[in-house]
Parts: sequence; structure tokens; C-alpha cells
Amino acid sequence: MYYREKFKRYRDYKQRKMYIPKVICPICTKQINKVTTSIIHKETGKKAHFDCIIQELKKFYHLNPKEAVCYLGGGSFGIIEENKGHSTKGFVIKRRIQYEEK
Repeated sequence: MYYREKFKRYRDYKQRKMYIPKVICPICTKQINKVTTSIIHKETGKKAHFDCIIQELKKFYHLNPKEAVCYLGGGSFGIIEENKGHSTKGFVIKRRIQYEEK
């Protein structure tokens, strides 16, 4: 009797797992495994890989070798420039890009 209940729970778990809809990235057309780390694509309104969004921003904004794209939080990205001066170490945000709506 115990084994029957255990098998029933396992069977129900397998059936629930099968009904999870697959999410496809509109940029690279691959499946998104971790939906929690995805970002809404601006043009299509669908979820996309975080790395695909960063690569798309790098292509759109032509960057210098010292510049990089990073996530600032709140759905916004930033173009930063490394500051390797003698007195200060760090970076400067050159441009803020609001990608997701708040």
C-alpha cells in the first residue's frame, strides 16, 4: 500500500513535468532553460536569453575596446568605460539604456 501511494505521487509528478511549456528565445531560436534569468525582448515582447540581449546591444551600439555593456538593474543596461587612471580605479557609465519597461 505504501509503494502504491509513492508510485502515484511519482506518476503525478511526471505528468505535471510534461506539461511545462517550452520557451524559445526569439534571437537565437534555442530553448530557454532558466526562465528566471531571461529578459523580455524589446521588439517581440517575448522572453530571451540574457546573453543574447547583451550581444544584440553590442552589435547595435558600436563599442570601443575599452567599453563594455553591463546590466545596471531595474531592466536597464549601461555602456561603461574602464577608468585605469593612477588616482582612480573603476568605471564610468557613459550611457544608460532603459530596455525593459518598469
